[in-house]
Amino acid sequence: MSNQLTKPNKNTGESGYYKHIIDTALYKNTELCEFLCGDDFKKLSTKEKRKAFKSHVQSHLFIEEVVKDADLFVYYDVFFPTLRPQTKKCKIVLQLMAHREIIDTKVKEGYYGNASDILAQMVENTLLNDYDISNAFGIGELNLDSNIIYNATRFYGRVLTFEVSNFR
Repeated sequence: MSNQLTKPNKNTGESGYYKHIIDTALYKNTELCEFLCGDDFKKLSTKEKRKAFKSHVQSHLFIEEVVKDADLFVYYDVFFPTLRPQTKKCKIVLQLMAHREIIDTKVKEGYYGNASDILAQMVENTLLNDYDISNAFGIGELNLDSNIIYNATRFYGRVLTFEVSNFR
């Protein structure tokens, strides 16, 4: 039995498959993981790295009332708003959230803006600058469709929406 994942044929299965691609791509970005989890991330065991990563990156959308920590977070989900007989459109929404207590204290050399701006730049680079990742979601390359602000009581962030078309 192989550990290689096979892309499902059904739309509902594809959303989970695409979440796996996103999760794997973000986890492989050491710079992003260190920004989210701290500089000690590289010193952790593999099991500890995965646990630290999962405490900051979730495959569902942000719910402010649930989050208690003053930290940085990445929330994401995948959906198919258009299903035509021959094609479908895939959208990936990533919410890059920073607690207001730390939003202006987290900086990273080579990046500009507050913590959510830096997260947005890192995530965009991760998903679009690797050919295999940007082409894993459909018949064309993944593209950034929108970059908007998320403003809540305790958190502030960016919402990036990526889009790609695919055959059904």
